[in-house]
Amino acid sequence: MYTLGIDLGTNSVKSLIVNLETGRIAAIAQRGYGYIQGTEAEQDRDFVLKMVLQSIQEAVSQAANPIEAVGLSGQMHGTVLYDLRGECVSNIITWEDGRCTRDFLDEIASIGGEDVQKSGCGIATGFLGPTVYYISRHSQIEIGKALLPTDWLRQELTGQRTFLTDLSNGSSTGFFDTGKRDWNYSLVEKLGLSRDIFPKVASTTAFDGGISKQTAEVTGLAPGTPVTVGGGDQPLSMIGSGICEASDGLLLNIGTGSQVSKVGGYMKTEGAIVFCFPQRGYSLLGAALSGGAALKWWRTFSEECARMYGVKSPERNIYSKMDELAAEIPPGADGLTFIPYLSGTRVNPDLKASFTGVTRRHTYAHFTRAILEGVVFELYYLNEKLAPSHRDDTPIIAAGGGFSSPLWTQIAADVFGRRIKTTEYQEQAALGAALIAGVGLGYYSDMTEACGKVRYKAKIVEPKRENVEKYRKIYETQYRQSLEH
Repeated sequence: MYTLGIDLGTNSVKSLIVNLETGRIAAIAQRGYGYIQGTEAEQDRDFVLKMVLQSIQEAVSQAANPIEAVGLSGQMHGTVLYDLRGECVSNIITWEDGRCTRDFLDEIASIGGEDVQKSGCGIATGFLGPTVYYISRHSQIEIGKALLPTDWLRQELTGQRTFLTDLSNGSSTGFFDTGKRDWNYSLVEKLGLSRDIFPKVASTTAFDGGISKQTAEVTGLAPGTPVTVGGGDQPLSMIGSGICEASDGLLLNIGTGSQVSKVGGYMKTEGAIVFCFPQRGYSLLGAALSGGAALKWWRTFSEECARMYGVKSPERNIYSKMDELAAEIPPGADGLTFIPYLSGTRVNPDLKASFTGVTRRHTYAHFTRAILEGVVFELYYLNEKLAPSHRDDTPIIAAGGGFSSPLWTQIAADVFGRRIKTTEYQEQAALGAALIAGVGLGYYSDMTEACGKVRYKAKIVEPKRENVEKYRKIYETQYRQSLEH
């Protein structure tokens, strides 16, 4: 039996078909899209839908078997507006939108009082809740309903107007009572907004209609193929990594930014982001703004220096060469440390990055290793925020391009003192969406069985005991206090 998972990302859509029995991926297709020029951070919904349909058609054309169900994942926080008649009246307003200024967010906090604290992810510009409030105050649009991008896409694929969302997406809006797993109606009413604007909450794995005849004609899917309510890409990427229980381990992602996430109980602590996890529990997330971006900055810095001597960037993979050089330097980079706040942090965007302990004997290779270590130490620091008094030996599941570096992977294993596994596929959110469709069909009895189908590469990276002890001392003496903010 085969299902289709669609991940509506910020910059592209991925469509993935999986064999529910084996967990093997039968087809993958991707299409990109950008922003409308001159807007805060909006996307043309007609163009995005066109790219989604093209990606589905390409994936379906690659697979020989019929698709039994469609699962959805998508960018969190964003907004699509409908009028009182149920007609869509906005572009896709993404999480990167900046129209809600600090003063405007302070206004929400002043009016909302303690109710503002009920959001597990805080209240920020680009989130659906503040965006709806801003537009209601500064636009002539009469808002009837507001949906997240995933929910907008589902309605376009099915042709129905049910106005539903799931817990994971709902809890990313800022106007959700994350602990109670429902809308924060007390805050909504204080702000003078109608309860009816916000969608009803349904199960992530529940089906909400089927593929419309129009969608079927374009994509090759059968009309009526059931479509799940779906959820946010962060929790679904955990499912696509094989994590749906605390005992399944920790997800580390090093992409442009970097994140550490796990499943656990509800908690409120500075630096921790909490989303409702599908079915039960919560996704606990520590998000850093620097990851691969820090290494890219260092590469750009290096190339600019090289150009002073008339040296062009080599055709070969320069990151592999950087990895080789840094591997020659011992753990701790001979006392050189890097605090990776090149873009600040989510809590304090004004913080700055820094190198400390610099001496004349430090080389390019030392600085490269210090950057790799600094990124991992920030993730370790964020993980301590998520579990301040708890250490365990569950595995780390690695995701993102940073873990294509053998050295970066080994550093992460040594700093965390835990073995690292890597999934066979890097399309975790789309895979998670396809797996939840399997739960909705009843092919899997629950999410745990679905997560058990995720496939991992044979090689497991084990921590080196001598490095673990050395890194623990380095963290306590050189990093912990410097990472505090």
